[in-house]
Amino acid sequence: MPTLRPFRALRYNQDVAGTISGLVAPPYDIIYDEWRDRLYQRSPYNIIRLIKNRDEPGDNETTNKYTRANDYIRSWMQKDVLRLDNTPSLYIRSETFDLDGEVKTRYGFIALMKIEEFGTHIHPHERTLSGPKIDRMNLVKATRTNLSQIFSIFKDPDSSIQNMILKRTGETSPDIDFTDEQDIVRKMWIVDDPDFISGIIGAMKGRDIIIADGHHRYETALAYRKLMEGERTREDEPFDYVSMYFSSADDPGMTILPTHRKIQGLASFDEGTFFGMLEDSYAVECIDRVPEANGLLRHMREGSDTTTVFGLYTRDGYRIARLRNPAVPKEPDVEILHNDIIERRLGISREDIAAGRYLHFCKSAEHAIEDVAAGRDQMAILMNALRTEELFRKILNGERMPQKSTYFYPKTLSGLVMYKIDRTSL
Repeated sequence: MPTLRPFRALRYNQDVAGTISGLVAPPYDIIYDEWRDRLYQRSPYNIIRLIKNRDEPGDNETTNKYTRANDYIRSWMQKDVLRLDNTPSLYIRSETFDLDGEVKTRYGFIALMKIEEFGTHIHPHERTLSGPKIDRMNLVKATRTNLSQIFSIFKDPDSSIQNMILKRTGETSPDIDFTDEQDIVRKMWIVDDPDFISGIIGAMKGRDIIIADGHHRYETALAYRKLMEGERTREDEPFDYVSMYFSSADDPGMTILPTHRKIQGLASFDEGTFFGMLEDSYAVECIDRVPEANGLLRHMREGSDTTTVFGLYTRDGYRIARLRNPAVPKEPDVEILHNDIIERRLGISREDIAAGRYLHFCKSAEHAIEDVAAGRDQMAILMNALRTEELFRKILNGERMPQKSTYFYPKTLSGLVMYKIDRTSL
């Protein structure tokens, strides 16, 4: 069963570092260079200097972005910019956000989890790449710190854990409360109450945990534990644990957004041939009256609980494709898309996708359509969001899904809680 424990987090001391809103950052893997530059300018202590430090002229094996991150941690701890909490705690977090006019709040908590191999209680849901794992391994070796949390989800159908969290947050004021640059209200409660901690940890026993975001970081934690075995002096070592954020898949605020696809530079692509090929398995509807992107997405959701539905846009116009004879229960749309359309019909291999050839990903349907209209891409494939029940059914069967199958929203921020992989943190 998953083994959880509280810990003494390494956190910013706002009396020295400044307000927390200037210190946090999104996950490293969604930060592009211009965004990184803005975060660098926001504060000299922004977490960006740790999670995605810049390459500098003259970098080598002994002086580089990873060693600089470690130098910052040491310096900031000496200056009391960063400090360890006094007592082992759990860290409850909430994110309140507006999605298409509906205000939602997602709750979760941060704890350490004892690292275990995939397949028993901890499950990945997406395929991973080697490059990001090498990068994260270099960073954790240099800093000996989990600088952000792996985002995981679990089933809580009777809301037993959710109700414990809601009761606690309703009784006390948050220790951190701010609005980020995306107008998401972020709150955090630091809880060192032994009864609450034991209640949460006890309630989590025996539950399956699916990684939502942070597959590369979890695989890095597995590799780091193996690397550190030579330093083991007792059964329970700090490197046996990784910092994770846990949130209920049954939380009303749990939100998965779709990630759309774009086809680019595929010499064999011909619109007429492609749409003709689809007719054997899909009912393809031409949309004569061009809707705005959100209108098309709403139209795509009709019947999407029982069959696979894609939106397709080329410079020839809009179409909606619906799978004629879906399985019961239906297969996840992204599985059908990659296996049947992208790989089999378009001939784009997994190796092509891993290398960034022919297929690109886009969070915004509007941007995907604009890129095709401007001639930068050949076709936009618009997706419906994956449902959590589809995800659990697939993953607990031992399968992994294609990259970018999900976009859990909002992303968890880096910089609120860190785990120094050291006995002083336990």
